[in-house]
Amino acid sequence: MELSAEGKTPEYMALAGIKFKLSLPHLKNDPQLKEQLLQGIKNGNMAPYYKEVCTDLGWPMDQKLYDQMTKENQDRLANFKEDDSETPVWQDRLDYLCSIGDKEAATALATSKYEDATLTTNRRLDGIFAMFRIAYFHGCNVKEMGKAINKAHELVDKGGDWRSRNKLKAYEAIYCLAVRDYSKAADLFIDCVSTFESYELVDFGTIIQYCVLACALALERHALQSALRRQGAAVQALRSRFPELRELVESLHECRYADFLKSLAWVETQICVDPVFRPHYQHYVREARIKAYVQLLRAYRSLSLDNIADTFGVTREFVEEEISTFTAAGRLQCRIDAVAGCVVTGAGRGADADRSQLYQATIREGDLLLNRVKKLASVINF
Repeated sequence: MELSAEGKTPEYMALAGIKFKLSLPHLKNDPQLKEQLLQGIKNGNMAPYYKEVCTDLGWPMDQKLYDQMTKENQDRLANFKEDDSETPVWQDRLDYLCSIGDKEAATALATSKYEDATLTTNRRLDGIFAMFRIAYFHGCNVKEMGKAINKAHELVDKGGDWRSRNKLKAYEAIYCLAVRDYSKAADLFIDCVSTFESYELVDFGTIIQYCVLACALALERHALQSALRRQGAAVQALRSRFPELRELVESLHECRYADFLKSLAWVETQICVDPVFRPHYQHYVREARIKAYVQLLRAYRSLSLDNIADTFGVTREFVEEEISTFTAAGRLQCRIDAVAGCVVTGAGRGADADRSQLYQATIREGDLLLNRVKKLASVINF
């Protein structure tokens, strides 16, 4: 897909991100964001959304403005009449309800169309995708997004066409990011980037950013570059629009760990104000640092703390504290020799280290399983 062939995402979808930023303590009084949100609401005559924003953000409501926009909404909705044409008017009505932020009415209409067994599978899927967008737009409600994905899978398995299956990949990939399933998100993004057409949800640039962030954490070093290279549009976007993300991927692949941490610091500033990533941004940054440590340490039996500190461009004290924390949590298979001032992997090289980590995970999960079996046995009368 060429960047010049991008579709257009509805302007109102960007307002959800602005509203989310204004809900954060350090941005709640940002005059530029306030002006952008209010102007977007006025341009779209979004009366229901204006009321929601005033309630959620504690803004004083301009009753005259609200009444004017409400009248405009009522006039527009009165012009929608159901017919039996191939492109049903209810779809246009649903799109309009979504565009003005009328959550209740849009949800009710989308749900009714999903439950209408007389409609084709693809039409019912359009209703489900609308339910996902509503949950995504109004506070990124992960629970409702998950319900929509489950319903979509049920219908797609019964006979959805290629277009619906392709759209579902993009929707599900974003949901997977919201629940920290980076591996599945990476696979789905890689599959749908070249054929992406879900512009009603997010723009192509956002998909590229999410794809790179998911792949950077989920894929191994050798697979990361090859996966992205197969996506011509992704490579083009990284070069022209997202140089920071390009540096994140390349620095990790080329083992330039000091540059990787600098890029990761920039990424943190971006994802901490993203409604999908916000609940997990600290977890994401921590996992990315762990991945860098694992990638470095798996090549050595031991490595001095000073060497690691120089490689990452940080102090020895920082490295020692962080590796101690990750080791105690079972995330790094190594130990610190305080006398020698080095990190000892103990398990040898890569395959052995991975085997050791798998062994420890199996022991932990086995203990959990045995405890659950004992609890179950105590309540079952054999």
